[in-house]
Amino acid sequence: MTNLLLGATGFMGGHLVEYLFKQGEISRGTFRAGSHLKILDSSGVQGVEADLLDHHSLHEALEGVDTVYSLASPMPDTGAKGYEALNREGIRNLLEAAREAGVMTFVHLSTLDVYGFKKKNRTISESSEPQPDHPYQRAKLEADRLLLDFAEKNPSIKVVIVRSARAIGPRDRTVTLPILKMAEAGAVVLPPGELMSFSHPKDVAQAMHKSATSNSLRGSIYLVKSFDSIIDDVSAAILTASGRHAVIKRQGFRTGKTLLPGYAEEQIKASLRIQGEGTLPDLGYSPSYDIRKLGEDVAEWYRREPWVTEE
Repeated sequence: MTNLLLGATGFMGGHLVEYLFKQGEISRGTFRAGSHLKILDSSGVQGVEADLLDHHSLHEALEGVDTVYSLASPMPDTGAKGYEALNREGIRNLLEAAREAGVMTFVHLSTLDVYGFKKKNRTISESSEPQPDHPYQRAKLEADRLLLDFAEKNPSIKVVIVRSARAIGPRDRTVTLPILKMAEAGAVVLPPGELMSFSHPKDVAQAMHKSATSNSLRGSIYLVKSFDSIIDDVSAAILTASGRHAVIKRQGFRTGKTLLPGYAEEQIKASLRIQGEGTLPDLGYSPSYDIRKLGEDVAEWYRREPWVTEE
């Protein structure tokens, strides 16, 4: 079986590359010009330059591929442009090229954010109705709907959507890295937030792999999380494991502003939480990371690459 990973050099894609390598699976990963290929090289993954917005560039990448893992969608806070086009024209191109190539399984990474931020502290289940209120959320939901429509019209291809809670872990530049930077300055200033769901990227990788290899139903949507916590406790776990001593403060007039970028700050304020464990355990999914193990994993990354906070 040969896998193709779209977005293999990104935050989530890199963790899936490493996970599939440990599973002993053969994978191919797409990259765009200028991408760093260290993760692909270290995991023995063949890199193929491709662009979702260029239908013809996808043919070589998809040759001989059985399973597609679709993760190519930058977050608003990364500074990357074009997430709307990637989730519309890009997904259309990829689905059509996958059908032409004879792909059997297509697993797409979506986000819990499609349920929207207007209603705070919302508990989400697989039956909840999406209520997007941000261009990124609307683009992600449009991609999900394109996939579901494709699944209905192409029943021979197994299409599965995995919606992840806020991911946090090594190589995360929008929550984890700002926490480490603030810790170095002596004070971690955080936006107000309640109990919410978090995902470690390796658990998301496990969920995507289980969705591809287990008896998941075509056109299924699964919600994935590792644990529920408040952002203050997540920060404390990272500080403790890293050996950092810093005060954790709530953002305010006297305490100053957080370094979390705008969209990540809104995610914390919205505090979306997945109800129970969802239906992923039916596929054999069991999270490997709790809040303590997350902290230890981030601390190990920080020890290996202490220069990341200088970026």
